Amino acid sequence: PIWQPVGTVLTEAWRLTIAGLFTAFPFVLAAEIIGALPVAGAGGGLLNTDLDRLGQPAYLGWILFAAFMQAVLYAYAVLRLAQLDTVRVAAPLRAALSATPTVLIAYLAYELLIVFGLGFAVILLLLVALLFGLVPGLVATLIPLAPTAWVSTALAFFIYPAVLEQQGPFASLGRSFRLAKSNWGHAALIVSVPAIALLCVAILQDAPMALQSLHSIMGSMSQLSSQPTAGQLQDLLSNLDAHQTAHQHPIWQGFTVLLSALAWWYALAVCYAEFKMLKS
Repeated sequence: PIWQPVGTVLTEAWRLTIAGLFTAFPFVLAAEIIGALPVAGAGGGLLNTDLDRLGQPAYLGWILFAAFMQAVLYAYAVLRLAQLDTVRVAAPLRAALSATPTVLIAYLAYELLIVFGLGFAVILLLLVALLFGLVPGLVATLIPLAPTAWVSTALAFFIYPAVLEQQGPFASLGRSFRLAKSNWGHAALIVSVPAIALLCVAILQDAPMALQSLHSIMGSMSQLSSQPTAGQLQDLLSNLDAHQTAHQHPIWQGFTVLLSALAWWYALAVCYAEFKMLKS
């Protein structure tokens, strides 16, 4: 039965998660802290940037430096994770630096595929909902979402061949694809476990801002006339945007960064355990 190997993989992943809390997890935490650092009011992640500021050399230099450091830290965390599994790694820091360009390029390619699929789903939802209604629009989103989910699962293991086997970015993505394709149902079940954990953390991170935005929208809509003017609608959008760009409380932000790092460390351990099983 499929739940037996799933249980075996998750048990091994939990063992690695606990075993690496003091040896590998700190590097994941450092990477998440770098991604959360404020830069002119924006996060430091490469895909979480203000496009209007990309022309500023200092801003562009920071996000590229932050992305590079995150790739180094995650590559080193993977090597420490492999060492927990008695894999011998010579000069792990040098190996992590050598794999960093591959990890960064493969990650960007992976994220762009996911963003493209999700963006197409949103566009399709809006078009179909305007023409035929909300329910047909939601059904239509399955057309891009199904292959997006399939691809995101099949490519989720790219960091391990990139770091542990020193393969190139697209070779690593191809290696992940071939391994997951051999038992996609099992891989999908395994990947869904840390994915749910990461989703819960993301919702928790955005909860205060979402509640503020909702409260603001309800208050603004109660003041709108039956036939709102363009100026009233513009004020509503401006008010919403102000809440979306508001800074979170430092204590809450630190707490959610810690939770995010724990979720990503668990995801690394789960996917590593699955990567081993798929190879065998």
